[in-house]
Amino acid sequence: MTDISSIDLSLTNIWYTWRAFRAGKKPSRAILQYEANLENNLCLALNNDSYQHGGYDHKILSDKKRRDIAVATVEDRVVHRLVYDYLVHILDKQFDPDVWSGRKNKGLHKSLKRIAFFTDKYPNCYVWRADIAKFFDNVDHKTLKNCLSRSITDEKTKNLLDNVIDSYSHNEVSQSVSQSVSQSVSQSVSQSVSQSVSQSVKARYTDWQLDQSNLC
Repeated sequence: MTDISSIDLSLTNIWYTWRAFRAGKKPSRAILQYEANLENNLCLALNNDSYQHGGYDHKILSDKKRRDIAVATVEDRVVHRLVYDYLVHILDKQFDPDVWSGRKNKGLHKSLKRIAFFTDKYPNCYVWRADIAKFFDNVDHKTLKNCLSRSITDEKTKNLLDNVIDSYSHNEVSQSVSQSVSQSVSQSVSQSVSQSVSQSVKARYTDWQLDQSNLC
């Protein structure tokens, strides 16, 4: 992507996105069938504005806890990846340096090291575990779109985001896209909190954060 002011829907970039999406996945029948006609399947649909997000296959996973997940079609997951890669270039630089989730060269282990540094330096600090229960089941779509529109001006990207956001009604958005948009909303909330209290240190990993503040 050479120009982040407009999402790149060229065949070259779509093929690059496909390669990134395909990496590490088993060659299922659905993936092989879609790959055989990638140009006609996706490139034409995106460039003539005929693309429409499909439905989801609902599944239940039970590892540490029960999770209801929804799996999009192969085509929609490629679009998710395409939109995510575009959003990262724009949104990542707006995030606080101490936001550690879902970002390149960040992650859980590095955030824990950062937390350890803070707890050694500020013995009176605390970790606040604040989980937004069923974020995408409850977030207002209009509010979510307004948050993104502050940074996204490209109409093609807005249309794709609207397509993805409006496609779900019950926890049905891909993990990659959800991380970007939820981080965008959380950043706005975090900035509001920071302006409201006297706070000197803050580190956030998606749904929990560490604070060292002058609060009683």
